[in-house]
Amino acid sequence: MLIRMQFRKTRAGRFLSHLDLMHTWERVIRRSQLPLGFTQGFNPHPKMNFASALAVGTTSDAEYMDLEFTEDLTLDQIREALFPAIPPAFEVTDMKIVHDRKVPSLMSIIQRATYTLRLEYVSEVTQAELDKAVEAFWQMEQNLIYRFKKDSKDKKTVNIRPGVYTIALHREEGTDNKHAVLEIVVQSGNDGNIRPEEVAYGLMNAGMPLVQQVVRIHRTGLYALDDDGNMITPLQAVN
Repeated sequence: MLIRMQFRKTRAGRFLSHLDLMHTWERVIRRSQLPLGFTQGFNPHPKMNFASALAVGTTSDAEYMDLEFTEDLTLDQIREALFPAIPPAFEVTDMKIVHDRKVPSLMSIIQRATYTLRLEYVSEVTQAELDKAVEAFWQMEQNLIYRFKKDSKDKKTVNIRPGVYTIALHREEGTDNKHAVLEIVVQSGNDGNIRPEEVAYGLMNAGMPLVQQVVRIHRTGLYALDDDGNMITPLQAVN
């Protein structure tokens, strides 16, 4: 049987790399003694597939995983065995049995991601300054940022403008007026990824006041698109 699971990556797990996350989940399933399936061959791998890698230091409300078991179980049986084995790094929020075994993989259907970022500026900012930067961003045909290769000084120029779909930028109330909250919808998946911090760089290209640091990045959703172009969750994408 195949199940699709939604889970949170909490602050306790924010420094796990994607590889660490996969290994941790494999240990969780083993500890739960659920009958996880494995591939055939010389080096068997657990039949676990994830939707999209999450950067180290980023938390999330909406990570997804497909698990294949060798026996038919009810969702209640899975929860009863699994939940006691889950560490504080994760929190399962929903799961669904996938009846169509030919369903496309999680990684292949993801096309959008939503994020919330907390920004700290070098000096105080006004809401008018933030609004002006967002308006200028939408007026740009190109918004070029540098993307560096891992462990290398090599870089390439990327136009992020076509891959940013919505921006909401609000000064954070009740602080020292140097903080703002940025909420975005961006391209994600096999056709290309816009990193959330790149949108902050792009807004600075559009005249936003200088950001001292990105304090927090939190992924709030991963989405496929239905036939009408509407965003749907991976759980909504299966029968």
